[in-house]
Amino acid sequence: MPPELTGRLDFWNIGYPLGAIVYLTAPIALAAIAWALWQRSRYWRLGKPNPDAGPWRARLAGGLRTLFVDSIGHRRFVRNERYPGAMHFLIFWGIVILFIATSLDAIEFNSEQYLGWHLPTKNITLQLELIWDIGGVMLIAGIALAAWRRYVVRPPRLNTMLENNVLLVLLLASALSGFVLQSLRMAATEMEPTSDLYSVASAYWSPFSYLIAVGIRGLGFTVYAMEVSHFALWWAHAGLMSATFVYAAWRFGPLMHIFVSPLNLVMRSSVTRPKGALRPMGDLDTLEVFGAREITDLTSKQLLDYDACTNCGRCQDQCPAWRSGKPLSPRKLVQDAKAYMESRAPVLLAQGPDAEPPPPEADLVHGAITTEVLWSCTTCRACMEACPAFVEHIDSIVDMRRLLTMEEADVPEGAMNALTSMEQRGHPWRGTQATRTDWMEGADAVVMSEDPEHDVLLWVGCTSALDGRGQQVARAMASVLKLAGVKYRVLGSEETCTGDPARRMGNEYLFQMMAEQNIETLNAYEVRRIVTLCPHCFNTLKNEYPQFGGNFEVTHYTEFVAGLIRDGRIRPAKAVPLSVAYHDSCYLGRHNDIYEAPREIARAIPGLELVEMGEGRCRERGFCCGAGGGRMWMEEQGTRVNHIRTDHFLDTGADAVGVSCPFCLQMMEEGIGAKGQEGSKSAKDLLELLAESLNEA
Repeated sequence: MPPELTGRLDFWNIGYPLGAIVYLTAPIALAAIAWALWQRSRYWRLGKPNPDAGPWRARLAGGLRTLFVDSIGHRRFVRNERYPGAMHFLIFWGIVILFIATSLDAIEFNSEQYLGWHLPTKNITLQLELIWDIGGVMLIAGIALAAWRRYVVRPPRLNTMLENNVLLVLLLASALSGFVLQSLRMAATEMEPTSDLYSVASAYWSPFSYLIAVGIRGLGFTVYAMEVSHFALWWAHAGLMSATFVYAAWRFGPLMHIFVSPLNLVMRSSVTRPKGALRPMGDLDTLEVFGAREITDLTSKQLLDYDACTNCGRCQDQCPAWRSGKPLSPRKLVQDAKAYMESRAPVLLAQGPDAEPPPPEADLVHGAITTEVLWSCTTCRACMEACPAFVEHIDSIVDMRRLLTMEEADVPEGAMNALTSMEQRGHPWRGTQATRTDWMEGADAVVMSEDPEHDVLLWVGCTSALDGRGQQVARAMASVLKLAGVKYRVLGSEETCTGDPARRMGNEYLFQMMAEQNIETLNAYEVRRIVTLCPHCFNTLKNEYPQFGGNFEVTHYTEFVAGLIRDGRIRPAKAVPLSVAYHDSCYLGRHNDIYEAPREIARAIPGLELVEMGEGRCRERGFCCGAGGGRMWMEEQGTRVNHIRTDHFLDTGADAVGVSCPFCLQMMEEGIGAKGQEGSKSAKDLLELLAESLNEA
């Protein structure tokens, strides 16, 4: 380093070994954090073993990949909301930069003091001080944005608690005191002509601290006054840093997500389980309780979820139930479950391993979380897609529904009717007089029992087979397959519901019974490749049947038909002069990441103008139609979810809303009618539009 550039002197104005006492504050803070995590892990271990644990190598590899992209890279933070995303980015990277700065300082000093090692970073001290200065500004700017948002803008989703206030004050005090410390040192040394460390050129490398130092000198402080102030503030700053982490550990507040969220990310189920698959219950004959009555009925991962939640409310903003006036807030559900865990876990831990714990003052279900909350969920996965901590809300909700359905028979009337119909008739459409083969009239479809030779099995699904509107879509699919020369078969009367509604409504027993029956039928015909019309059937057959030995190659029609178009087996030629706003199905999109295939079909149709839903309400942020999770058969409180989605469509000005799901088709048609837009607007399945372009409608 040139002699005119001096840089910072270790323990300036503090002295050594007195200054080394500060090293004790780091172990104190680390010990507090380790103790808090250990105590909390005892809570998590009260849960059942995580069935999605899988091999640690795969879990770590998947976790690290996601950590770099979504957490460190902040993809999930900035994808949906720029302001809070930028705020968190500044705070996160400000803390990281300053932590690295402090650690490097300690390593450099001790390496040289005790080992005689001169680390390479010693040669770029001034450049590093510039980076540290920038890190401090980033942290303060992020805190300022957070304070403005929390106390001035005050978005409804934020639930400001004591921990939030104290944490912001401690972080701001730590950051500001660090800047003032640096500035006092610079004002008394690098900017003081009488000092042996005088070097204004060095001070320029810390531009923000330099500006504060100029202000300090402008106030007329003597060198002695600056040294006294620096000495007192140095110890206060060290105490503040420790106090911040000790307080976070004591309260197990928001700052602890720095440690818990990465663990939750690594443990998330989608590393070893498909996104669209629910957690299996295992052998029902061996279970003492169906569903979750107590925290010991939940898995350790679910209990970890509750601590990973930062109470940010991103999930709530994306939740169709919450936005339509239902009692469900995913944020509040997780926070209520966390509060229940915090009250119940100490009681359970205080008992011996064989002792009978006292009953809780209030149950998890009915007490901490009401049935109205649980039955409001559409299982659309919007909450999970938005959550930066990778909390898995749906597993917890369905486990609690399992208790309501299988233990208590506490099920909404419409849902119970659908479940009864599934059990008695093999489909959820109670009251229909249609049969599984009615749609085949004029469709030139062949039933498997008559001729089992096939390349593809077309899984029609309950709604497409039994609902009059869905039957039109099934016939359109048959015409497309015929024109493409695909040798397909259908099961006809041997097809029964996949069990998706039963599983999502909590009746795991009925689901497993239907799954085993379908797997037996499919294996009897040596079926290997299945194409489905319904995203819910697709998700269940593809992602959940393997849990019971049903391993098939399952494709949704959008991907299959898009492949036919790419291969030139069908060539849309007739113009369809419509503007179409495409509505992403939750179970095709968020649950299975299929976004391009439907749009590929739409773009292949001559004359069709593809429009995206406004306000970014498409793809990962697409808004649910309201039918999933068994909600199709339940009465709604508040505004109907499909009416909100219909408004999104009407706002685009498009002629029609395009769908690729029979549930979505029903819900959008009802919404258009309810808005008085029948005749001027319409809902169309992509297959209908394609068949029209192929002159096969």
